[in-house]
Amino acid sequence: MKVVKSTYHQLLNNIGFSIEQARRNAFNAVNTELVKANWEIGRHIIKYEQHGKERAEYGSELLSTLS
Repeated sequence: MKVVKSTYHQLLNNIGFSIEQARRNAFNAVNTELVKANWEIGRHIIKYEQHGKERAEYGSELLSTLS
């Protein structure tokens, strides 16, 4: 069976496009989840530090300890 070059090149382009689109989608999904996780971590730290107060006490070493 003879493969027509223009059709074969189109096939390669379509496959490449599909792979690149999947990679972009995966990157965006992972990035979204990391942003959510970081936001939740910040929320937990604030809740721990402030103990229901509007502001945390100054001089706390929590971030140094966590890092």
